[in-house]
Parts: sequence; C-alpha cells; structure tokens
Amino acid sequence: MTTPPGMPDANSHATELRRRWTLPENACFLVELRFALISGTGDWRAMVRTWTQPWATENDLGGIPLAGANLSGLDLTGVHLSYGDLRGATLTGCDLTDVSLTDADLREASLVGTVLTRANASLCDLARADLTDANADDALFSRARLTGAVACRASLRSARLVGADLADADLTDAVLVSARTDGMLLTGARMQGVRRGSLYPSRVRTGQWTREILADMLSTSTTSKRGSSRGFRAASRGR
Repeated sequence: MTTPPGMPDANSHATELRRRWTLPENACFLVELRFALISGTGDWRAMVRTWTQPWATENDLGGIPLAGANLSGLDLTGVHLSYGDLRGATLTGCDLTDVSLTDADLREASLVGTVLTRANASLCDLARADLTDANADDALFSRARLTGAVACRASLRSARLVGADLADADLTDAVLVSARTDGMLLTGARMQGVRRGSLYPSRVRTGQWTREILADMLSTSTTSKRGSSRGFRAASRGR
C-alpha cells in the first residue's frame, strides 16, 4: 500500500531507527551503551541523553540491536524500544512500565516476572517468548504475535489483545479479567485455570475449540457462580 503524500511512512521510520545503530560513527557508542545496559553499571540514560543532543532525550532506544542480551532486573521504565531487535534477550524481572515495544522483535525472549504495566506492544513479535508471572495489566497487545508463547500465571487485567495471535500459547492460570479480546486467535491455546472475566468463545477467533478447553472454562464459570449464589443466600439468612 502506497503512503499518501504528506503522511509519514511507518516502514521508513522503522528503517531509519534501525539504520542509525549501524552507522560507523555510532559503533563505539553502541558498544559502550550495550556494556552499560548488560552490566548494570554506569548511567546509560545520561549516555543516551548526551548522544541525542540537541533533543536530549534519555529514553530513545528505538531500533536498537540487543538480540541475546541479558538485561535482567533492569529499570527500563518509559523507554522507547519500538522496532528493536530483542530476539532471545533476557528481560527477567525488568521494569518495562509504560515502555514502547511497537513492532519490536522479542521472539523467544525471557520476560519471566517482568512488569509490563501500560506497555505498548502492538504489532510486537513475542512468538515463543516466556511471560510466566509477568504483570501486563492495562498493556496494549493489539495485533501482536504471541504464537507458542508461555504466559502461565501472567496478569493481563484490562489488557487490549484485539486481533492478537495466541495460537498454541500456554495461558494456564493467567488472569484476563476485563481484557479486550475482540478478534483474538486462540487456536490450540492451553487455557486451564484462566480467570477470564468477559472472555467468551463468541468474542475470539479460535478456529476449533477443544473439548478440554471448553469444559474447563465452563466448569470454572459454573463453580464460581454457584459459590457466589451460596454466599448470597447465606448472607440473606444472616440478616
């Protein structure tokens, strides 16, 4: 599709962000920045602030190549990582609150216990990534690719997963209360113990729901409703 005249070209923007890290004049800075990020030593935000003069922004890591990097426990709050290459990176225990991950490549990355509150991961590739115990409340995953991802016990309260592809993902014991799931693909996904709130088969594209998934979801719903009814009747008798 041709970009209308006067409108920004998203592909060109992504290419430019990625290309700047390959320029010879930025090679030394990239080495130093990667070392600061991976080692956890030095003020990497100050380094970025100096590098981005005269705009002096400390959050601009858009398009950065960090494939395979170990960034465990790093505070990346509010950082712009859109279009970045984070394939196989270790982000275990990182704080990614309010981070931008639009169209970033996080295939097979480890985000175990990572905080992704209000993160924008639309169009992000998280195929086979590990999000076990991650907190992604209010995060945006619209049209993201999470095929084969593991999100056991992950919290996705009020997250937006519109059009996201979770085929063959493992969502065991995940929390999807109040999540937006219109057009979400769940073919082959494991959903035992999911707390789903308003997530119903009619609101997602499942291909073919397995008997096991439907039975588990329906039994969980029935048990919850029965428990609520018993509690209400008991409270009424106590009045």
